[in-house]
This record gives sequence, structure tokens and C-alpha cells, in this order.
Amino acid sequence: MNSQKPLFWGAIIAQVVGAQVFFWDALPDYRELTAGGEMAGTPQHFAIAVVGLVLMQSAYWYARRLQPHVRFRHRVVLGHLLLCLSEVSFFFVSALATVAAFDHWKRGQFVLWKAMLVISAVFAFFCYKRQLASVGDALVETHSDHA
Repeated sequence: MNSQKPLFWGAIIAQVVGAQVFFWDALPDYRELTAGGEMAGTPQHFAIAVVGLVLMQSAYWYARRLQPHVRFRHRVVLGHLLLCLSEVSFFFVSALATVAAFDHWKRGQFVLWKAMLVISAVFAFFCYKRQLASVGDALVETHSDHA
């Protein structure tokens, strides 16, 4: 049932947009933390990060439901690009979570809502990575007679 293909790819694009919103919002905090400073994000920055994560998660669960009904053509290069992107996408959020955890541990601070945001980000990016990898695998493994 390929009538759902545009909806599926729209959900993939929404995940990419959500990831970019989170990346560009969290990048200044990451730079500050890696330079030895303190994470000083404003409530507005955290709200923007949450919007990005909610967009990612909403689109992920929607696309996950649609994916079994979508047929993929054999596209080896695109499949490998998505597999590479899936691996690379998890690096930044993992580094951010690690630096934030060590920073909070070093300072003896624990703020529940910040910890929940970091855990939510790691989970959202895990789902994003998994989605991209599954689509990449489907594009690489699908044979042209199934298209």
C-alpha cells in the first residue's frame, strides 16, 4: 500500500526537522560545557529543545506505524547514506549527555527536569537513529522485483 509513502516520508522529514531544532538549540550549551563553563540555557531554550524532541517522537511513532505498509525500491546509495546518518546522528546527543552528566556530577548538582530533558533527548535520538537505520536497511536489502 504505497499511498502511505508520502505520509511516511513526511514523518521522516519531520524527525529530521525536530533533530535540527534540538541540535541548533543545544549547540551553544554544549560549547559552553566543553569549554569548562556552566550550562546556562534559558527557559526559552529548553522549551525550544522540548518542541524539537516532541516533533521527533510524534513523527517517529507515526512513521513506525506506517513503515510496514510502505514498499521501498532498491536504492543502495540512499540506503547507505541513511545508515551513515543514523550512526552520526547519535554522536552529538551522546556527547552532550555525557558532558552534562559529568558537569552536574562535578558540581554536585542534580536538577530533575534537566536530567529528564537529557534522558528524553537520548531516547528521542535513539528512536531517530533506529528509524533511519531501518529505512536504510530496507533500501539496501530490497530487490528491484519488489518495487
